[in-house]
Amino acid sequence: MRLGGCAIVAAALASATPALAEADKVDFETCDGLQAPGKQADGMRPPSSVASWGIAGNRNGAAIAACTRALASPRLLPTQTLRRVHLLRARAAANMASDAIPAAIADLEAAEAAGAQLAGDPFYKRSMGVSLSLLRAIALARQGDVAAAGPLARAAMAARPYALHVQLAGESVLEQLSDGGAAAMDSVVRLDPDLSTKLILLETAAGHHARVLELAPRTDAAWPVARLAPMALAVQAPDGKALLRALTLTLHTAYARAATGDAAGARRDVANAMTHLDALLPVASADPKAGAGSAQGAAFVGMLNDNVRKFAGDYGRLVEARIAIDQKRPAEALAAVGTVTIRPGVTMPYSGPLLDVTTKLRPMLTAEQAQSLPDTTSIVAQLAKARGDALVAAIPLAMIVPETPRAVIDYNRARPNILGALVGGALSMGTSLLGGIKRTDGFRSTLNPDGTQKVEFIGNSSSPAVIQEMTLLRAAEVTRGAGKAAFAITTRADYSRQLVQSQYGREISRTPTGFKSELTIRPLDPGADTTHAIDATAVIDALGPLYYEEKKPAA
Repeated sequence: MRLGGCAIVAAALASATPALAEADKVDFETCDGLQAPGKQADGMRPPSSVASWGIAGNRNGAAIAACTRALASPRLLPTQTLRRVHLLRARAAANMASDAIPAAIADLEAAEAAGAQLAGDPFYKRSMGVSLSLLRAIALARQGDVAAAGPLARAAMAARPYALHVQLAGESVLEQLSDGGAAAMDSVVRLDPDLSTKLILLETAAGHHARVLELAPRTDAAWPVARLAPMALAVQAPDGKALLRALTLTLHTAYARAATGDAAGARRDVANAMTHLDALLPVASADPKAGAGSAQGAAFVGMLNDNVRKFAGDYGRLVEARIAIDQKRPAEALAAVGTVTIRPGVTMPYSGPLLDVTTKLRPMLTAEQAQSLPDTTSIVAQLAKARGDALVAAIPLAMIVPETPRAVIDYNRARPNILGALVGGALSMGTSLLGGIKRTDGFRSTLNPDGTQKVEFIGNSSSPAVIQEMTLLRAAEVTRGAGKAAFAITTRADYSRQLVQSQYGREISRTPTGFKSELTIRPLDPGADTTHAIDATAVIDALGPLYYEEKKPAA
């Protein structure tokens, strides 16, 4: 009996060993998303598949625990410095997302110390070095130390001025500053003009009214040209999005004018918004041919219309209140504010102006009158939460994939070999450079009827920052090839590529396989559109030395 029992225990232990080994591998995948290290010098492996059902329970807590186990695992060799830094950075990000800021900063400090021997490598510096700086800036900003966070964010943005994710992560930190990081935001708008509307919302909430008026003319927010279809707002159709974007821009600009003393301009903007709503909002109809489909559908369309009109009406009343405050008419300002509907727990698009009006109006009222004002405590809490949420959302953007010499090989393989033609005399080549060259894998350039060019790149690189830079470099080449010195990005779209596995028609996992960037650019004549202009030569000078020649790993 004893011998039999020992045999059973031994068999059980033997069968458990592979399971433990597999669990050990899963710790690495759960921590930083890469396969467990093998015998590679740096310990870096391809991305692992991610189960579609995700991690049960506290995702960040599971990642923190997995990272701790992975860092102590014998699979991680002492010589695999880059993977150790990568794991520490992943745990720092999970701690930061869990509001464990001191622990996150400790992990970032440990990562910087572990990677000290790599700090002189230009590829490490522009990827992991920039990433650690951005994450530390985000952590400091979340602690309220924006004075220390600002320089770190600016330095990181300066190191990768053409990588959109880097600029966005840095901008989220600079937005916490009293000046809103105005100068640095210009680079963000140049890389993605659609973000100018978001920046106007942030600047309005922060009370930077002059900055709103500076950004507004640079924001392309045209009203739709025809009345919207019944369900255009419900399904977020392009013209529905265009209406809401134009409405938001117009009303925020109106408030900024009111806050800076331009009462006539503010009222003109509000009237313009209301006129467009009357002409463009869908008609609520129960006729199925009209697109609503039923009486319930018509009621739903009517509700959406009412919400849009309510937003515009409330904003218009805040504009009038702000004008009345400047003109020393507190009773009229109070009456206007009193008609603005406050919805507890909802972050309102007009929270910034509502806080501004309330704060300025309160000292002008008697104690009894002031009791009817909104509770600014909740508004301040809403705005602070929104700023904190923006910092948390920036964490994934700051997780720049480590780069190596092999990370830039894609560019030479994908681009037409026109470097020699670009050197000395590119401005005299006209458009001949763009024709007659066979496009290889990765890049595609299409001339649009309106004179813009669509430039796109699909790459196998696991780094979106690399793909963004490659696409911008190609846009600069196309611009120089067209005989122009600068270009403006009119639209952009960035995509992640994933291999999806399914079983019996149900998705079971996804594996990252690369990224794609699409830019629509307009080559510019000298002096045209200087606010959105990107100097093509500056892009080539900055990125060309990195991407034009295939880099060989050091022996």
